[in-house]
Amino acid sequence: MADESGRLAEIFKREKSRFLRFVQQQFFDRNDTEAEDIISEVTYNLLRRADIIGEIENLTAYFYRSLANRVVDHHRRRIETVWLDDQEDAALALEIPIERFGPEEMLEQQELRARLFNAIGQLSHKEREVWLATEIDEHSFYDLSIEWDEPIGTLLSRKSRATAKLRRLLAD
Repeated sequence: MADESGRLAEIFKREKSRFLRFVQQQFFDRNDTEAEDIISEVTYNLLRRADIIGEIENLTAYFYRSLANRVVDHHRRRIETVWLDDQEDAALALEIPIERFGPEEMLEQQELRARLFNAIGQLSHKEREVWLATEIDEHSFYDLSIEWDEPIGTLLSRKSRATAKLRRLLAD
C-alpha cells in the first residue's frame, strides 16, 4: 500500500504543473484556487483508495480522467435552477437551468426566457398542453393518450405543430 502511495506521489510531483494547466483550461476564468482544489480532491480520493492504485495500469491517464470527471462535476454544481412560475398560467411554470453568467449573459438569458414565454403563450391551449407535458414534464405520448383519452397521432400532430411554431417564433 505504501508502494502505491509512493507511485502516486511520484506521478503527482512529475505532472503537477500539467495537471494544473489541464484543469485551468476547463475554466473560462482560469481560477487557480478552483483548479488546485480539484487537483487536491482527486489526489485525496486516490490516496483514500490506495488499494486500487496497484490495479491501475496507466496511473497518469487515470489521474487525468479523474480530473476531467471532477471538472464536469464541478460545472454541474455551478448550475442553478430558477423557477419561472410568476406567469398567470400555472402550466407555464418551467424549470430552466441557468449557469452563473456575467451581467451581459444574464440579460441575454432573461430576454431568451421572456421570448420563450411569449412564444409558448402564442400556442393554442391544446398545443401548449402537449408541448409542456412532453418537453418539460417528460410524459410519454402513450401515457398522455390514456390520461387525456386522445389518439397518440393527434398528440403527435399537436406537438409537431407546436414545435414548428416555436421554432418560427424563436428563429432569430
